[in-house]
Amino acid sequence: MIIDKDAKVFGKINIIDLCIVFAVIGIAAFIFMQFRGGTPVVIAQPETREFTLSFFVEEVENFRVEGISIGDALFDDPRNLFLGNVTYLDVQDAIVWNADRYGNTVRSNKEGHSSLEITTRLSATPFEHGIQIAGNRYGIGHSLTVRVGRSFIFMRISGLSEVSS
Repeated sequence: MIIDKDAKVFGKINIIDLCIVFAVIGIAAFIFMQFRGGTPVVIAQPETREFTLSFFVEEVENFRVEGISIGDALFDDPRNLFLGNVTYLDVQDAIVWNADRYGNTVRSNKEGHSSLEITTRLSATPFEHGIQIAGNRYGIGHSLTVRVGRSFIFMRISGLSEVSS
């Protein structure tokens, strides 16, 4: 038998004494692991490069456009991620498609609205289909709500290019 009638393991050591020995060994191992002088773990930082990122929206209210200026910071609003400062701003007539009196689909304008293209410059990590910032991936066609200047606008990424050195 492993434990005899005197509560000794293999007839040699008391079970309570055995538990105390295991506890002391555990505490000693914990203290050793906490205070040993090991080499710190260095996490490799991914290589970042400079990119231009373009955003486009076909139809946005003019009062939103008026709240944006060159140099304003642009953020992915839900994630609060910085996506660069505005380097280019192009405001044109809104792109709206309607049917004419013959039933043909034609491009028209919408009063009080514009189309808007914004370009920013930022540092990011490239990946196969775009860029990555703080673990979030962005590529052409990605739709997101941006916060820029005093405005919030739902836009699509329409261009992405690496800045040549």
